[in-house]
Amino acid sequence: MQDWNYLNTNCFEVTIELGCVKYPRAEELPKYWEQNRRSLLQFMKQVHRGVWGFVLDAAEGRGVPNATISVADINHPVSTSR
Repeated sequence: MQDWNYLNTNCFEVTIELGCVKYPRAEELPKYWEQNRRSLLQFMKQVHRGVWGFVLDAAEGRGVPNATISVADINHPVSTSR
C-alpha cells in the first residue's frame, strides 16, 4: 500500500517495525515506546526538512490546483491539490 500511495497519490507513509512479532501483547507496548521514544520523536522532526511550500498564482496569489512539481534528478513529479 505504501508504494502505491506514494506513486499514485503523493502520500508518503512509513512503517516502523520494532521486532519480529506482528502483534505484540498490550503490556509490552510501553516497553517498546520507552525504548524508541527519543528516536521516533527525532524522526518526526525531520518533516521540516526538504522542499515544501505553496504553488501560487503570481497575479492573484491563489493556490494553483494540479500543478506539477519536479525536482532535478528525482524521477517522481508530484501534483498540488485544490
